[in-house]
Amino acid sequence: MMKAMMWEGRDALRLVDVPVPECKPGWLLLKVMSAGVCATDAHIIHGTFFNGEPPHVLGHEIAGEVVQVGDPSLAAWIGRRVVVETAIGCGVCEHCRSGNKHLCAQGGEIGFPPYAGGYAQYVAVPYTCAHVLPDTMTYDEGGILEAIACPVGAIRRIGLAFGQTVLVQGVGIAGLSFLQAVRACCAGKVIATITRESKRDLALRYGADVVVNVAAEDWHARVLAETEGRGVDLSIDAAGAPQSIADAVTLCAARGRVLLYGLPNEQSLPPFPVTRIIMKQLTVLGLTNNELGWAPLLSMVARGDINVRDMVTHRFSLAQLPQAIELVSRRPDDLIKAVVHPWA
Repeated sequence: MMKAMMWEGRDALRLVDVPVPECKPGWLLLKVMSAGVCATDAHIIHGTFFNGEPPHVLGHEIAGEVVQVGDPSLAAWIGRRVVVETAIGCGVCEHCRSGNKHLCAQGGEIGFPPYAGGYAQYVAVPYTCAHVLPDTMTYDEGGILEAIACPVGAIRRIGLAFGQTVLVQGVGIAGLSFLQAVRACCAGKVIATITRESKRDLALRYGADVVVNVAAEDWHARVLAETEGRGVDLSIDAAGAPQSIADAVTLCAARGRVLLYGLPNEQSLPPFPVTRIIMKQLTVLGLTNNELGWAPLLSMVARGDINVRDMVTHRFSLAQLPQAIELVSRRPDDLIKAVVHPWA
């Protein structure tokens, strides 16, 4: 048996004893050493985002040690420190074969029904979803890496031309990851938005050239002034608020691109500026995952191009997951990313 935090319904979490997951052929059993606490899980627990029914063990940001394998051919994995890429696909469809297994109609994701996640002492994953952590990376860095892999992978998928201007709305974990990713891709001027002045230094430290406080100035005019009136080449919404989604389109230059990443509250979806999109000939893309981005990201972290270590600001035991969810929902100034240690 093992300890796990069971999501049982709206705002309902309970620490329970459950059987250790079966390690099927082709799978690995991990001792979970660190699990990132994602805002998506907070939305699910609070009932503002649907991604499967309870009861279920959530947690899709996972790092741990391989302690068992599903068949002898995988014996070399025993003892390896790994981070989990959580998308699972059938392996044979068009999406899986093109590096888009998160779009597989037969697939799913570790941490969402029916696949148990990392808010537990052990988790089972396909070996194809495991990536070996560099020796220099801690389990906590690995535990939040999925939250960084998605933004970095989105930039890898959409591409960025040398010197292009970029707007990033939101300076949470996703926004900070986008700032680092576009900087690593040789963006030109990078503009970040904040709603609290206390976030200014953080945005500058993670790669912004210009930081605009949307609550304290005419920030639309400021962005246009910083781009000689044309708007930005790539407009990224990492916040998911109704207004920020609309602003992402409004501040994009003609023939520019809008990248939508932040998940909105499904109970208050924004009106969409379709006329502006058509008349400015904008490309609007919704992006989440990118399996092909994991190997480059691990190399970037090992080289120091992407700073992950400083993003882990809060640590909790498994029994304290409700407090961690409350913290993530409240978003205090000192929070970048929280992790859970199931064996603490």
